[in-house]
Amino acid sequence: MNLRIVCLFLFLYSIAFAVPQIEFKNSCVPLKDFSDSQKEVLLKSYLAGEKFGYGYTLAAIAWKESCAGEYKMNFQDPSAGNFHAYIPGVIKRYPSLKQNGFTQNMVGALLVEDDDFAAKIAISELQFWDKTHKGNWKNIIKSYNKGYSWQKNENSNVQAEKYYSDVAQRVKQLQGYFDTKEMKEIALKMPKKNMQNKEENKTYYAYNEDKKEEFMLLPIYQIGNEFAAPLKQKPTIIKDFELMEIY
Repeated sequence: MNLRIVCLFLFLYSIAFAVPQIEFKNSCVPLKDFSDSQKEVLLKSYLAGEKFGYGYTLAAIAWKESCAGEYKMNFQDPSAGNFHAYIPGVIKRYPSLKQNGFTQNMVGALLVEDDDFAAKIAISELQFWDKTHKGNWKNIIKSYNKGYSWQKNENSNVQAEKYYSDVAQRVKQLQGYFDTKEMKEIALKMPKKNMQNKEENKTYYAYNEDKKEEFMLLPIYQIGNEFAAPLKQKPTIIKDFELMEIY
């Protein structure tokens, strides 16, 4: 009798404290199935990088690294944000910050919550590797993924080559994708503050000049050669921290 009571108690206990069921996804849906929020991440990434010559590049990295904002954390690295910035590397850019668990959590949370901050960090990283590799886009992308290690280690180089191929393939897909009707509609729904000034690049818009739209329009054509455009270095002040330039 006592055994039955014990078994019943254990059964009820297991039900009361059972691990909740969670449906995990371990893949990124195809580009054609992206949600409106994912499409907006791609557009914002393009606009953030376009004036530095990294429009399609930054959008492709956002797609590759976080599935356009769906998976913003990687605890294994650790990295965070739409572009999965390596958190210890971000901290190194700020002399006032210490490398410890609290700072990593703080910077990781900022990368996840503030897409503009994440984009500035990614652009700064691309600029550094652009200068290091003298504009060689393939090497820039490989180093964005593996730093210097791909030049020293064969296994790392194989991984960096695959990363480059994935990003390059995404760039090609995005070059046509941004010109679709659905992406133009997403662009028109975005807040004006997220769009570029129309007067600055008015010859690069796909709409006629006589259209009177309330929202800024998306520049769908890259100015010049995106992969070889000269970089205009600008001072970067982010939040309350003082960014240490590493050029």
